[in-house]
Order: sequence, then C-alpha cells, then structure tokens
Amino acid sequence: MSVAVILDPYRPYALMLMEELYRRHGIQSICLHSDWRTRVVLEGRLPFLRSKAVAAHHMISGRSMEHVAEALRPYEVLGVLPYEEGMLSPLARLAQLLGLSWAQPEVLSAFRDKHALKRLVRDRNPRVRLNAFREVATAQDVMQFAQENSLSRFVLKPNDGSGNTRVAFFDVPADPAQLAEYFRTSDSRVLMEEFVAGDEYWVNGQMDADGQPTIVGIGTYIRVSENGVQNLEIGSLSVSSQHPVFEPLRRYTEDVMRATGLRRSPFHLEAIIDERGPCLVEVGARLCGELVALNDQWQHGPQLDLISVAAHYYTSSRPYGDLPLDWRRYDTHYSGHATGVSPSDQRITAIDGLTELEESSHFLWWVKKPHVGDHVQRTTSLTTRAWSAAVNASSEEQIRDVITTARESIRLVGTADTTWSPRERWPVYRAVLGKAWSSRPRPYQLRALAHR
Repeated sequence: MSVAVILDPYRPYALMLMEELYRRHGIQSICLHSDWRTRVVLEGRLPFLRSKAVAAHHMISGRSMEHVAEALRPYEVLGVLPYEEGMLSPLARLAQLLGLSWAQPEVLSAFRDKHALKRLVRDRNPRVRLNAFREVATAQDVMQFAQENSLSRFVLKPNDGSGNTRVAFFDVPADPAQLAEYFRTSDSRVLMEEFVAGDEYWVNGQMDADGQPTIVGIGTYIRVSENGVQNLEIGSLSVSSQHPVFEPLRRYTEDVMRATGLRRSPFHLEAIIDERGPCLVEVGARLCGELVALNDQWQHGPQLDLISVAAHYYTSSRPYGDLPLDWRRYDTHYSGHATGVSPSDQRITAIDGLTELEESSHFLWWVKKPHVGDHVQRTTSLTTRAWSAAVNASSEEQIRDVITTARESIRLVGTADTTWSPRERWPVYRAVLGKAWSSRPRPYQLRALAHR
C-alpha cells in the first residue's frame, strides 16, 4: 500500500495535504500521534481523520524514529508531510531512515538551526549579504561579540524558535543583568545577530526537484510596541510586483534559496531591507504560517493550488511544471491579515463586531476565530494572538485601512477569573463544542474560499 506519513495532523494545512493526496492521487496517509491527550481532544473533532483517506493511526509517544521507521516497513511510504516548523526535524529524520529521495539530512537539519542555516548560506555563496551572527550562551559571549563586530544594537532569539517568540533587542552597552535574565529564562540555544534597521518582508515560494526556487508572493508586516514587546505583529499585507522592493527581494531570495540546496519544498523567507538592500532574517522549509499560502493562491487566481504543488513534491521527484502564476491579477488583489491582541490572560465572555467583519466585502476567512468561552493568553507573539482574519482590498492604502478597521471593530469582553464552577462552565462548553465548533470552516472549505 502506497502511503504518505504525517505527524500530529490537527491543523488545516495537514488536513488539506492529506485530502489532496487522496482525492487526486488515491494516496492514503498514516497519522502519527505524539501525545494521547491531544489526540483524544482533537481527533474526534476532525471527522476527516476517520475517513478512507487515512490508512492507519500510530501512537509514537516515547518511541524513537528508528522504531517508528521499523513499524512503517510494511508500507510503501512515498513521502512525509512536514506542514509546519515543528514537524520538520522528526519527519526529515524519518524520511532519511526510510530511504526517501526527499530526505536531505544536512540541508533540512539546518532549517531548524538558525545559526547553521546562515553558516550554510555563507559557506556556499559568500556573495549573499548576511548580518553578523553567532551562537551565544552567556552575557560575556554577547559583550565580546558586540565588541569584535563594533555593534551598536543587536538581537537575541531562540536558535530553533518560530512565531517571533522571545525575540529581544538590546543596545550596546547592554545591561548585564538583563542579559543574564534572558539566558536564565531560555530553554534552548540562543542566536545573537547584528541589528539591521529597516522594514521586514516575507517571501513565499516553492523549490522544485532541481533546487530551483519559484517566488509566489511577497509581503510585509505591521508591528508595534505593545504588551511589553517591541515588535508585536498586529497585521500583514501583500506587496505588489511593481513595488520597488519586489525585484531586489526576489533576486536576493533566489540567491539564498539556491545556496541552501533545499529541494522539493515550499519555503517562507524573512528579510529586512535597509539602504544596502535585503538582508536575511531567517527562512523556514515549510508553507507559510497563518494560512498565507491560501492568500498567495487567492491573489493569483483559481488556477494556482499551492497545496497541490507542495503535496506533489513531498511525494514525487517528477517535475510539476511551471506554476500558473498571474501577476497581473496578483497586483489588483491585495490580501493581508488583521490580528487581535489580548492585554492579559482572560476568558472570553462576549465578543462584539464579528458579524460586521464577516459580512464585509473585505473579509476572506478566519485564521483563528474567537469564540465565547475561549481562554486567551496575554499576546506576546503570534502563538498567543487572540484572533486573526484574512482580508482583501484592491490597493495597498485600502488594505492598510481594512486591517485597521477590522482590529478596531472586534472587541473582546473577558474576565481574568479562569476558575469557573461546573455550573458556569457547561453553557460555555456547550456553545464551543456545539454550534460554535460546527460553524468553523473545514479545511476543504478554506481551500474553496481561496479559489474564488
């Protein structure tokens, strides 16, 4: 039996990839689950995971990838589906153990190691501009590196982090006590980078079987200083192919991606542009988070299906062919995200403005819809955002206005008391698990929306 393998398949991209492989190619998927509690809570809410598209389920908690590979020997595994950042390392290792041609041990391991990735790019193409970087473990390491490179400002971040979590900015000379506190509260290796002043952009694309990149979309972030975070993301928007930054970013990204040696994978690259041009922040070997792949294909039109492209290259080395991009349509169909910020940990008791946003001609779909009864955390990164919606407009000025209006229209009413009695909990749980849950778009519905 020919199958694909996926880990913890509870998010939209995972379900879309599995559905695409089964619907178009008749390829079933084997679902690996790493945690019993998560599986019990989420699997029952996703009927697709009990459909014919799924060949089997395996619990792998406490098992090594070597043992998992042995359990999969009876199957003809065509590929693995690393649909988000945390899935890349374990599934890349599994692909290597199974002898899959998609496996690229030296390359894929670097994509979960920011320091190793920048070093890889520097070694393979020294002409690619990179800022100064080093892995650090102590305040002394930081101060020494800052002095050696004449830095006036620098950034510290988890070397394997994602979602803009625990990114901290420091001026030189830095307060030793603040540095010591950052390292004390870090649970992973830390990367130090020279600060580059400028606007940050993302570039999304797909690598083919020969390691050639195709750019499918470019955008930028809207960030503010809020909730004690200097660069908190509150929105994002696409950039026209006619914008002055587009061509420099496209050329720079192609140079970086060719230098990585990555093959048969979507990618999401982030870069800052200053007076010298683009400079790499980081890059992920995955579909862009927040369902931005759907935004990209919506902009180009219904002939483009980036989920289909990714599924093809994850399971086949055959050429997919040229991607059917429509940059003329792209330039008149701006898309973006409006993101909600919660000032504190709270339980949502009421929400204002949902209907107005959903009925707006600028609304596309919910990435994270807020519901009464949800417990939201104080927003300090994308992973703790209160809500997120995809929106559209016909110009850059309009999309910025749409994002601002959406953020102003949604009002969450909540309470900091999260220790409710059973009598208080039940009406809320019934709403969340009943009508509220059934109203959420299924992954195939999101794909349909993206092809309007």
